[in-house]
Amino acid sequence: MKYHEYRNGHLIQTNKKFSALTKKQKEHIGRDLRERYIKRMKYPGVKLPPKKREQILDEVYEIIEKKGIWIPFGEVKKYYYSRISSFIRSHQKQPQNHNQDKCAF
Repeated sequence: MKYHEYRNGHLIQTNKKFSALTKKQKEHIGRDLRERYIKRMKYPGVKLPPKKREQILDEVYEIIEKKGIWIPFGEVKKYYYSRISSFIRSHQKQPQNHNQDKCAF
C-alpha cells in the first residue's frame, strides 16, 4: 500500500493516472476544459495567456473534486496542456456564425 493513503475516510491511490479514469469521467473532464478554454478565447488560433490557462485549470479541478472524482492535480494539468492545441484546432474548424453583409448586384 505504498501509493495509498486515507483522506476523508476513503482509501485513495496517490499515483493514479488519467488513463485509469472511466471513459465517462475522461469525457466530462475533457469537455469542461475544452468549453471553458474556447469561451475565453478572443482570437482564434492564439493560445490564452498563462494566467487565464491556470484559472481554467483551477476551476475545472474544483468541479472534479465536487463530483468526487479522485485524480492528482498534476495528471489533470498534464492532460490539459497536452490538449490545448487540439482545442484551438477544433475551434478553428467550427463554422463561424458571422452576419456578414452580402453584396447584391
